[in-house]
Amino acid sequence: MRLLIEHGTLYADNKFLCYVGAGNGRRDLPVGSYPVATQYSHAHGTDLPNAMGLGWLGASDECDVVLGTVRGRDAVVPSQGALKRLLALVEAAEYRGQTSTLVVEP
Repeated sequence: MRLLIEHGTLYADNKFLCYVGAGNGRRDLPVGSYPVATQYSHAHGTDLPNAMGLGWLGASDECDVVLGTVRGRDAVVPSQGALKRLLALVEAAEYRGQTSTLVVEP
């Protein structure tokens, strides 16, 4: 599965999934390509998508990539629904034996 972050929007296989923002004290997301897998995050106490080399994707400002369905004035408002949708897509791809890759573009 191909995940793409472009202009603050996350697409899964070219379909809109949610809005994203930088979290965990970052000002912006580094451009690049990152393999994604679901893993248990001890720091967050739950399963989350992890983009190796970028960090955790989740519905908290403590995650490296914040997932949300609404853009606030200065940041994305975190959304558990967006996280659940992404987690389900990544887990389904893993179940089918597919790899997931996140591409961050400027």
